[in-house]
Amino acid sequence: MKTRYLYLLAGVILITSGCAGTTPIKNLALPPVSTIEGTVTQLEQNGFTLADNTGSIFVRAKLLEHKKLNLSPDEKVKVYGNLQGGQEKIFDGYVIEKSTGDQIIVSNPTPHFGFVIQSAFK
Repeated sequence: MKTRYLYLLAGVILITSGCAGTTPIKNLALPPVSTIEGTVTQLEQNGFTLADNTGSIFVRAKLLEHKKLNLSPDEKVKVYGNLQGGQEKIFDGYVIEKSTGDQIIVSNPTPHFGFVIQSAFK
């Protein structure tokens, strides 16, 4: 019984440790949900490019009903989401936190194999 409990505890620790802290862009991996932060370098209709001191990545963050992201170039943000598999490196953003503390919740995240948080984060 104790052995089963230890395996369960180890599994929970391994799963939750993938979500802790900020991950450098160059170290992003599948499948855990991650938090990345950096500077917005380019805005596009369905997202933006985010750069930190390790690299850059396109963050997909298309809002419903043709709403705008309300971000600007050179703005510092923190993004909660996950890396998508495939040829191109794309990060699916679920929650975008601006340096002011305001949060943009992307209401239509792409399904993935990690944990999905459907509310704001701190």
